[in-house]
Amino acid sequence: MGSQWILYGYGLVCLSMLAFNLLYSLTLRAGDRRLGRRVAWIARQASPQLERVERGEPVEERHRRRLGRRLSRVKGLLAFDRYLDQMDGENPAVQGYLGQLLPVFLRLSVVYRRREDTQAAYFCHLLTRHQLYRRLRGDHQPARLQGKMLLRMVSAYLEKDSLYCRVNALKALCAFGDEEIVVEAVQDLGRRDGPVLHEKVVVETLMTFAGDQEALIGQIWSRFEEFPLSLQRALLDFIRFKSGGYCPRMLSLLMDNSRDKELRFAAIRYFGRYPYEPARQPLLDFVADGDPLRWEYAAISASSLAWYPGQEVVDALSKAMHSGSWYVRYNAAASLEAHGLSDEEMARAAGEDRYAREMLAYRLEVRQRMEEAAKAQLEEEEARLAAEAAAQAAPGRKEAVAL
Repeated sequence: MGSQWILYGYGLVCLSMLAFNLLYSLTLRAGDRRLGRRVAWIARQASPQLERVERGEPVEERHRRRLGRRLSRVKGLLAFDRYLDQMDGENPAVQGYLGQLLPVFLRLSVVYRRREDTQAAYFCHLLTRHQLYRRLRGDHQPARLQGKMLLRMVSAYLEKDSLYCRVNALKALCAFGDEEIVVEAVQDLGRRDGPVLHEKVVVETLMTFAGDQEALIGQIWSRFEEFPLSLQRALLDFIRFKSGGYCPRMLSLLMDNSRDKELRFAAIRYFGRYPYEPARQPLLDFVADGDPLRWEYAAISASSLAWYPGQEVVDALSKAMHSGSWYVRYNAAASLEAHGLSDEEMARAAGEDRYAREMLAYRLEVRQRMEEAAKAQLEEEEARLAAEAAAQAAPGRKEAVAL
């Protein structure tokens, strides 16, 4: 009798799950229909305004007020997002229409600043999508002032505790391409009492900057000392990825013993990306330094010297093969390979040093595995192309048999 009750209970659970899935599916479909109706409403309201823009007439103020009220709810904002997905962003009428919605988005920035973090984050995300940053920037003075006000409001979103909101706000500012606003926003991040964005997040976001990259880097250098150490490291990495025109400044930073070592490491990596002759000797000195407490300088310098030609560089890297640090030996071996040394020449450089020979064997094994992986990937690609060719030829063979 007890087993029957267990079966009844199990059946009831299964029926409950089935009913829940059915209700959930119906709810999703109803939500899609409601979203579709909202998108259709926006399309009906925007259609006559697009016609006005095509005739050279301004968008009606009444339409801006009505649209602003609808977009002040996140469901309306989502519908507007879907509507823009359906429009041709390169259509001059669409661009002109969006360009005249700057007052609407300025008011919305105030509204969503007071909303919960997820809604505020989505508003910033919408500003970044559909190239709205280009549409909302006007050419006349009132529009430029309103654009500045919008950027100031978006900068205030960085004060929220939500990580996604702060990331989306910084992305939106980078999308607008105003270097002064972006630098001020990064400074504000550094002044926060709580946790700031991770360095990699800051670098990846700055990489999306849509304005003049050199102007942004100039602003960063002019205020470099005002940033906290963690952001200084991130900004140096960003500069390394974007510009090779700051070698003298990087060399000055590298030679300053009072600087934090992480900043000097960033300068060494910079010279590994952009070879600079005056930096050759400092890098050689770091590699030759046998102090075990300074192995990081030697390891990073050994990696950067891969791009500096000359026998003195090869000799310094050969000596670094005998370092007590595994990382120094590894980077030295990799740089010697980059200089074109054969396996025999590298074996002679290793000599009878057991650890140097083990490093060479390890590098050889890594290289062989990479070659095997590349060969396997090539064979897989060739097999895929052959299968696609056979599939395309199959209908032709069937027609020939039918004839």
